[in-house]
Amino acid sequence: YFLGGYTRLQGGRWSDSRALSCVEQFDTFSHYWTTVSSLHQAWSGLSVAVVGGMVYAIGGEKDSMIFDCTECYDPVTKQWTTVASMNHPRCGLGVCTCYGAIYALGGWVGAEIGNTIERFDPEENSWDVVGSMAVPCYYFGCCEMQGLIYVVGGISSEGVELRSVEVYDPISKRWSELAPMGTGRAYLGVAALNDCIYAVGGWNESQDALATVERYSFEEEKWVEVASMKIPRAGVCVVAVNGFIYALGGRAPSHDFAVPVTSDSVEVYNSHVDSWTEIANMITSHCEGGVAVL
Repeated sequence: YFLGGYTRLQGGRWSDSRALSCVEQFDTFSHYWTTVSSLHQAWSGLSVAVVGGMVYAIGGEKDSMIFDCTECYDPVTKQWTTVASMNHPRCGLGVCTCYGAIYALGGWVGAEIGNTIERFDPEENSWDVVGSMAVPCYYFGCCEMQGLIYVVGGISSEGVELRSVEVYDPISKRWSELAPMGTGRAYLGVAALNDCIYAVGGWNESQDALATVERYSFEEEKWVEVASMKIPRAGVCVVAVNGFIYALGGRAPSHDFAVPVTSDSVEVYNSHVDSWTEIANMITSHCEGGVAVL
């Protein structure tokens, strides 16, 4: 499922970006995209998580208004319902599921970076503030692996794209660090596959949108570059499915001060042969949306 984000067509102005409420569903076997029920609210910079067979769309922004709301999609009834809101509105946040709860970390909360961590209990339908970020940041990559939450890259409070990787243990509520990436990245996608973490695409000020991909090996305790994507993607959505990594949408570099165009293309990474293959395009071009697997 690909949710929300924004779209901007070729030749558009910066102000022409349009927040999306549409939700697209991809069948990994037939390689076919269809649309399902739209979100109640059009937004970008949201994050998405799955728990208990339900898809949750959390936070985001539209026209500089930042949201605290959470919507829940039931694939059986094919309907979205509004559930409890976060304590703080935020966009560019990180979200992942851990021990049957959803954790929402950091993000942009208005005039500053949010440094809190909130936990959503789907049984109680409530959000609680449970901790704080080691390094406050927004538009970072986030994934869960073996009960730990990994925060990769992002933009710091000084406005710098980070190389750092922070690890949060939701049980002890303690933070630790991994080796930094080779490249500073914000607006990146992150996925865990085969006991490795992949940092895909993103953006930094010196290189603009990135096609490069790095993999962290826990055995070697370091990041190595693997095959780059076919096209650079900032604001890309990344997810691991059936042993492959999917990179969806994003935006191109802004050549010669032209406004960057959003992408509808999708690439799949095969770690066994270290290569990316393009597959069926999405129906709409999306950037800074959310992705979930059911």
